[in-house]
Amino acid sequence: MKIILCKSHLDGPISGADETLVTYASQLQSAGASVSVLLMYLHAEEDQYYQRLLESDVRVSWIASNLTRSSLSAGRKIAARMFLSFPGSRPMLRRGTQPVLTAVANRYYDECRRFLEKEKPDIVHVITPNAGAAVMIRAAHDAGIRVMYQELGIPYHPPGFDYYHQFTSVLPLCSEVAALSPRLFSDCRDKLTSCKSLSVLPIMSQGFANGNGHSPRPAGKLTFGFAARIEKLKGPTTLIEALAIACALEPNIFVNLAGDGSQRQRIAARVKALNVAAHCRYHGVYTHPEECRAFMESLDVFVMPSFTEGTPNSVVEAMACGKPVIASAVGGIPDMIGHDAGLLVTPGDAGELASAMLQLARDGELRQKMGIAARERFGQLFSPKVVVPLMLETYRRVVNNGNAREVPDEKQMHPWACSKSEL
Repeated sequence: MKIILCKSHLDGPISGADETLVTYASQLQSAGASVSVLLMYLHAEEDQYYQRLLESDVRVSWIASNLTRSSLSAGRKIAARMFLSFPGSRPMLRRGTQPVLTAVANRYYDECRRFLEKEKPDIVHVITPNAGAAVMIRAAHDAGIRVMYQELGIPYHPPGFDYYHQFTSVLPLCSEVAALSPRLFSDCRDKLTSCKSLSVLPIMSQGFANGNGHSPRPAGKLTFGFAARIEKLKGPTTLIEALAIACALEPNIFVNLAGDGSQRQRIAARVKALNVAAHCRYHGVYTHPEECRAFMESLDVFVMPSFTEGTPNSVVEAMACGKPVIASAVGGIPDMIGHDAGLLVTPGDAGELASAMLQLARDGELRQKMGIAARERFGQLFSPKVVVPLMLETYRRVVNNGNAREVPDEKQMHPWACSKSEL
């Protein structure tokens, strides 16, 4: 079977969607599948995700010219500066730029279709909802190729993403739409009623050798970690406020922050204002799995206080290292950690988050128990040995018009594989 994973462009330096694309491609390649990646717009040569694809011997192709990529990249940088300087301009800028992005993407429909007709893949797997992805879906469908679209978040969310209403017009062209977890499956079933078929396909992480969460920890010091884009919707301000509350009661609590984003300077100012600078360390951006593991192994507990999520890669990475998780009860996160691998809190509630941090800081036995459960859930839900077979079975079913070639052994089925519906 020949598989092409498609994405409009690489969003690095920090991108959960890019991480998912790279992990899917590299693990399929390791499993012996015929897989390549197609981008609408040329990547930057130094992009960490592109470099990791090269390291995995995954072939990467693109449709548009280098000039187009440079122009769009410059436009995104200008928009980012506008967002930062004038936060209230975001809705207006999004509405103004979307027709331009759609027009640019549509120019490459013919080239995209010709490329796919030449390559003749059995299936095209498209991720992220934007103008380039919509063109790729149309081109593959018109070329007579089976298309699967994967929703990596929550449909029509976060608010203000008006383009999603336009993007859904191409979903009936897809043979299948995949959600990331059972809860997100239900959300997609309720909101994406024009889809033909819906199933669950989770993200995965390659895991880490000996990543069992039992590396030596500094005595008398409890370290909580956050790794994500430092943006408002990821909840970093809530974490810093919770840290200040918790530190007043337990001065041995510390937080390590990894990532970057528009809120970084505001978070630094908030850290100083709350007088917790001595309890907060900025790690920077990790760009390779080994750096990710080193960061996760430096923690006692991982924290993801987001306002909206799909199933965050950083939570999976923490679970792979046997770390208990405190996270907002949003999106697919409750499916990820279940009832035994961590604690769920209300998004935006610093007091509740502080209470959860204090509970785990004061109970080493509970931390260890949850860490073991997190590692076990990683193996059951997000490791390549369980996700790659589900991917290949999903591809076979889509290629065979909804009919699997053989009934899989129930003992080998992914726990979420039973979530499938014809809509």
